[in-house]
Amino acid sequence: MEPVRREKPGIPRPSLPLKGGVVLLLTAAGASSRFGRAPKALVRIGGKTVLQAALEPFLDIPDLSGVLITYPESLLEEFREALVPALKEKLERLPCGLRFLPGGASRQASVALGLEGLIEAGRAASLDLASLAVLIHDAARPWVDAATVSSVLETTRDKGACLPLSDLPDTPKLVDTAGFVSGHPERSGIKAAQTPQGFALLSLAAAHSLAAEESWSCTDDTALWDRYLGPVAYVPGNRNNRKITYPEDLGMAGSNDSTLRIGEGWDIHPLVAGRRLLLAGKQIPHDKGESGHSDGDVLWHSIIDALLGAAGLGDIGSHFPPSDPAWKDADSSVLARRIAQKIGRLGWTLLNLDCTVILERPAVKPHREAILASIAATLGIDKERVSVKAKTMEGFGAVGSGDAVEARAVVLLSRR
Repeated sequence: MEPVRREKPGIPRPSLPLKGGVVLLLTAAGASSRFGRAPKALVRIGGKTVLQAALEPFLDIPDLSGVLITYPESLLEEFREALVPALKEKLERLPCGLRFLPGGASRQASVALGLEGLIEAGRAASLDLASLAVLIHDAARPWVDAATVSSVLETTRDKGACLPLSDLPDTPKLVDTAGFVSGHPERSGIKAAQTPQGFALLSLAAAHSLAAEESWSCTDDTALWDRYLGPVAYVPGNRNNRKITYPEDLGMAGSNDSTLRIGEGWDIHPLVAGRRLLLAGKQIPHDKGESGHSDGDVLWHSIIDALLGAAGLGDIGSHFPPSDPAWKDADSSVLARRIAQKIGRLGWTLLNLDCTVILERPAVKPHREAILASIAATLGIDKERVSVKAKTMEGFGAVGSGDAVEARAVVLLSRR
């Protein structure tokens, strides 16, 4: 049914053409329920995250003034790390900078929050808000091309609202609730909507506010514009500008990314008097213990590095810097649990963990089962997935002289 257009005096009509800058709202706050694993924006394709791939075609816009990314609650750190440092630094130098904002209960709610965040940023940067255009793009569309972006933006500035439309590959049908075909529309008159979609920023934000007041919902911002402001222009879309909805959509890109990742970790700590000797949180009776900024647990530190390495998340020092007093004497079991939860939120499952402790004395064997149980409980996995071996250095080096302890770990991760 055609949307009922209800122009309201409270909605500012855009003054065309829009001659100001452009801001980008990248929507990535969805639950990815149909995808069935980690947020789609955090999956890697072609050596980069989907989030970064979806963002890069917008970087060459001459008047780009800022970027705001919506993300699922509690995943701010993961989304910040999904962009390489050089890209983040470049975006942070824009007038409105780079912002991350937790999304709402629906896409419409997330967009409304994002628009308000961009208006706030534009106001803080003393931009002419009435002349600003906003491009709204689904982060799950990493194959958008710069030509489509440019075409949408140019038409938005001239018409006030625009989206790219692509031809349907199949013949559309209308259906009823009884399970029968109720209509046979002409394929030539029906198109598939894509993003980015462009709008006059203030007008769209006002339309979103009114829709919220009236409890009117839609899945597409152009439907909202059409209801409250008027017709929406369109430009030809690109068939390659697909949206990732199901895992098999990644295969359409010819991605060769493996679902298995191996990580290796290694650490060594001096043994000194007055410290506890800890291995995966279990205290081993001894007259010396590990020296370190945290509790010095050498086995946990090697395991944490292995987990981070396999997930492509750096090393332990980048997450828990030794220069930060917050981690002074920190319990490494807590740090390990945090990292395990982090990689779990990213869709990784720990399949296997193989550890080796190199310690001249005391013997590790009497404590092996307790160490295994501690690792399994902390990481939330079965003991059968964990192996702990012990070696000596036969008197060689600092470990052999009893002045140090060393640990190595290898992990195998898979995507859920």
